[in-house]
Amino acid sequence: MPAIPRLPLLLLAVTLAAACAPSGASAPAASVATPAVIGDGATAAPAGGAPSPSQAYPTPTAPSGSRAASAPPGAGGAAAGLTPSAEASASPRATATVDRRGKVIYLTFDDGPIVPYTRQILDVLAANEATATFFVVGAMVTRNPQLISQIKQGGHAIGNHTWTHTAMTTQSDAQIRSELTRTTEAVGKENMGACMRPPYGDRNERTIATSRQEGYKTVVWTHWAVDWEQPPVPELVASLKAASEDRANILLHDGGGDRPNTVAALKIMLPKWRKQGFTFAAVPACARPLT
Repeated sequence: MPAIPRLPLLLLAVTLAAACAPSGASAPAASVATPAVIGDGATAAPAGGAPSPSQAYPTPTAPSGSRAASAPPGAGGAAAGLTPSAEASASPRATATVDRRGKVIYLTFDDGPIVPYTRQILDVLAANEATATFFVVGAMVTRNPQLISQIKQGGHAIGNHTWTHTAMTTQSDAQIRSELTRTTEAVGKENMGACMRPPYGDRNERTIATSRQEGYKTVVWTHWAVDWEQPPVPELVASLKAASEDRANILLHDGGGDRPNTVAALKIMLPKWRKQGFTFAAVPACARPLT
């Protein structure tokens, strides 16, 4: 697929109050990714994809020409013509062993941990007996270390989302290793799963290989709700309904901005999904310990 030009990211102030105002401009139909079929017939999310906002980070950086958070998929690996292998699959669909008697959804939350939204999401998950995966940013872990123990106490998995939320294809191998290692040291190796999610979905064969050498499987998503744009709750709910598929890997955010609408949409959808027979699990690669 052709590369889509990326707009410069705004270097916003380091504050939790720096979130964007809610937007209702995104149609729900546009918020669901169409998975790309890879060579072995398994399914993986398209390379690139919806990025995570960075306004809450101390040093948000991205390559010149990188896209804003509202841009459609197409940067990173897609621009390079990358088709991920099943071994480094973006999706649990290619790697998970799932009980076929039931339906499972993989809820994933990026860019935290952050007060108060990580704690609020944990409460909603607990109320609905749901397990999820949190892809944490190392710089945010140092601000909210108590939330790591709360995530683990809730039975959830933790994945590596790098230290500074920088596009990985712009970094050297040594920089990638440093980003991953610093984040794991902040989280505690005993708490970190054997998976990482590249910021903005930005990846190529080199970043996947470098991450794998450090013990991490690269994981992106099959569906997203456009919560980084903070749309109204009904739009978020519509996006999540459209993503109601067995083994859907749904991208959401607990950090990177204000997330009350994400919390509200989860309160609505989790009981609905349970009534439809869905269960909720950690992404399989992330449920495995980092060795």
